Amino acid sequence: MTERSDEELMLAFKEDEATAFNILYGRYKDALYRYFLRQIKNESICQELFQDLWMKVIYSKSNYQVKATFKTWLYTLAHNRLVDWYRRNNLEQKAFQENTEDEVDGIINWNPEDELQTKRLSKEIKQSVGKLPFSQREVFLLHNDALLTLPQIAEMLGEGLEKIKSRYRYALGRLRKDLEKM
Repeated sequence: MTERSDEELMLAFKEDEATAFNILYGRYKDALYRYFLRQIKNESICQELFQDLWMKVIYSKSNYQVKATFKTWLYTLAHNRLVDWYRRNNLEQKAFQENTEDEVDGIINWNPEDELQTKRLSKEIKQSVGKLPFSQREVFLLHNDALLTLPQIAEMLGEGLEKIKSRYRYALGRLRKDLEKM
């Protein structure tokens, strides 16, 4: 069953194949959690949004139709959940500035100075991404973390492709400029 496409798995889940949902969850849980965490930067709120999203997937199964890729559909739900949260909390899409440090895995020939430099650079990049305006940060994260193409992001957000390309270019430019200062 793991060779089946995401769309086939969602259709199977629609027909009450629970294992299909488990496979989809396994494929997307880490990336979606990171998407929320990098937007909100608060683990308890991130977990709430993450759980709400998967409940929405479960409740939406009976209405699911293949109109776009499953990944695009899923990230559209995630985006909508995030926007709803910002609106409900009367926030102007500003993230909480709670620092979270990720562990650095897989270092061969461990060198404490290299690890320190890697952690510092990782923290600086996360801070720079966090300073981006919401619309640019979202496009940047959807493209680089969720690995959605720019046309998929444009479709998902209901925006023109050129507008999405522009947001992505501005995000990259701001990140370069910000990191050059560090």
